Amino acid sequence: MKIIAFCLLLSAFALQAAAAAGSRAIVPASAMKMAVLAPEGNKNMLPGGGWFTWKFSEKPKLGNIVIKVRAFSKGGVQESPYEITGEAGMASMRDHDTGPVKFQLNRKGDYLLPVGLVMTGEWQLTIRVKKGKNEIYAGKVVFSF
Repeated sequence: MKIIAFCLLLSAFALQAAAAAGSRAIVPASAMKMAVLAPEGNKNMLPGGGWFTWKFSEKPKLGNIVIKVRAFSKGGVQESPYEITGEAGMASMRDHDTGPVKFQLNRKGDYLLPVGLVMTGEWQLTIRVKKGKNEIYAGKVVFSF
């Protein structure tokens, strides 16, 4: 118990010192709270002013569906400099999780990920975006069918 209290106190001092110095600590996206993905087709903002959209190939149902992600530069030009991974699974039944799977690029520059929905109920989709070796975005959405 004393160790936990000490660690919390030490963390508070470190945050105060960083704020007092006027510095902005860089926190990796994996350490941040995961964002909630904007609804299908809406912008999910990326650092630097770019964004991405996502959507299902069809209304979720039993069987295979494809998740499509399109990334855009600050100027609105579609681009594909990212490594995007996705995970789909049921929070109540982790045996159905896909684990992290890399989206594949098609000729149009769209990122595609096929997902097998094996059971009706509540599912969670997680999308992670990396540029180089750094994760710059992590978001999730919960859906049911």
